Amino acid sequence: MSQSMLKRCRLFVVLVTLTVLAGLLHAYLFPLGREVRYGHIAFTWLFASTLIWLFELFFMPSRWAAPIRRMHFLAAILVKVLALCVIIVATAMFNSVVRHSEFDPAMLVQSMMFQLAGFVFLVVLTVVVAIQVVRLIGGRVLLNFILGKYHRPVREERIFMFLDLAGSTPLAERLGDVKVQTLITRFFFDINEPIVEFDGEIHRYVGDQVVVTWPLDADGAIERAIRCYFAIAEKVREMAPDYEAEFGAVPGFRVGLHGGPVVASECGDHKQEIVYFGDTVNTAARIEQQCKAFDCPFLISGDLLQRTELPSGLRAESKGMIQLRGRAEEMELFAVTS
Repeated sequence: MSQSMLKRCRLFVVLVTLTVLAGLLHAYLFPLGREVRYGHIAFTWLFASTLIWLFELFFMPSRWAAPIRRMHFLAAILVKVLALCVIIVATAMFNSVVRHSEFDPAMLVQSMMFQLAGFVFLVVLTVVVAIQVVRLIGGRVLLNFILGKYHRPVREERIFMFLDLAGSTPLAERLGDVKVQTLITRFFFDINEPIVEFDGEIHRYVGDQVVVTWPLDADGAIERAIRCYFAIAEKVREMAPDYEAEFGAVPGFRVGLHGGPVVASECGDHKQEIVYFGDTVNTAARIEQQCKAFDCPFLISGDLLQRTELPSGLRAESKGMIQLRGRAEEMELFAVTS
């Protein structure tokens, strides 16, 4: 099981448990009948919450839900609300069958049903909106802002991947500005899946470039960062027919990978973000720029490579000691291929 799937499974268990507890608390505070059967209430909430969080945590991140994820914020919320309404009705039908051994349509128009549905709707909609906000901002970034971790500068060890779309200028000349931006947006959307799969955190988008980062001290972080590149390449190969049909071209890309010490801090006032400073960030950007000079799509610094073992099936070829712009000392670079 992948790391991202394992995380979703853990989150699924937590959210289902919390939803059932919320339902029991509601039944305790606002009893809807003379006799409160907590076992039956817990079972009903378990049924509803299982459907709700299966939809949100496993269907929504899948490729089948990609059209929904491409929608703007309010449209995506509306679709989720409609799905939630369907789940509430299905739960009412389930509840009727369990209690009366048959479905009673009259249950759907009872005041008790509307009160309970309103509570379910409010609780789950709050969580769904929160998840949508986390998708826009980033879970770790949002948490760090709330906790104030980077309110003052903090030293960290991090890996940086600079991924740049290759040949964007000729593409812009052939497709036009709007069409090429559509391609870039689609490309960034498609590669998000493998980035998340390998625990990468998207730091920022800059034009046709995306910066991804990992904590360097996490177990297996360097290996995940290396595998992330090949997962992105595989994803683009899978989507090649779609790119050809829509844009007449398959986007190519170049990646530079490096890691080391940085200083992280909150910056800005009205528009705040977490920014990383230091030679490590600049070096990763310079390594990506060397990909064009060596005509290879993926370069990693020797400093980072020596701190891990290459995953099976991959090999590293030294490109020699290179004088990167802005650095006093030369650095050995390696091209990693499958």
